[in-house]
Amino acid sequence: MINIKNISKKFGGIVALKNINIEIKDKGVTGLLGPNGAGKTTLMRVLVGFFQPEEGELWWNGEKIDTRDIEYRKKIGYLPENNPLFPNMTAKEYLNFCGEIKIDLKKNIKNSIEEVVAECGLSKVIGQKVETLSKGYKQRLGLAAALLGDAKILILDEPTNGLDPNQIIEIRSLITKLAENRTIILSTHILTEAKAICSHLFIINNGEIVLDQETKSVRNLEKKFVELTS
Repeated sequence: MINIKNISKKFGGIVALKNINIEIKDKGVTGLLGPNGAGKTTLMRVLVGFFQPEEGELWWNGEKIDTRDIEYRKKIGYLPENNPLFPNMTAKEYLNFCGEIKIDLKKNIKNSIEEVVAECGLSKVIGQKVETLSKGYKQRLGLAAALLGDAKILILDEPTNGLDPNQIIEIRSLITKLAENRTIILSTHILTEAKAICSHLFIINNGEIVLDQETKSVRNLEKKFVELTS
């Protein structure tokens, strides 16, 4: 279980996160739902160690975590909203590049790449250049890179943003499958996405948690969302 305790983050005089308290259970998809600018991405960047909070602590399975610790970062896979791909590389070259950075060189990078390629359905395009891939396959490639090294926690920022309807269905299905044996934290501002794949929802607005509830028990989510974020 991940415990986020009293996390606050400021940028100058702007309060981006205010006293965030969240418990995230192992496995399944936990959603951070909120309008643009609510603080979702900032919270995710705190979790992966890009930002250090002014206040608060992060605990994982009963142990206090320093997000700058390399061993902690090895266990995390992160896919930002702007998927950081290199267009002139092939999909395989990109995964190998990410693997050399992320995986201990004593481990078998080749086997890890083969596993994530199979899991993310990339076999047909693994030899193609990234610039030739559809947006859907680019997202699959980003997910595969995040999974390298057998990441136990996946942090996904707006993973279906910009996809067409068929691609959205495919990526949602893939995320649901990946969540069977991983903890996934996903941000979205799309209500249908939150209802479709998230087992638990945290609605965040103006840097604060305004709802903490299992998705299935949230009645009239659309109405509730408008009430809490307007």
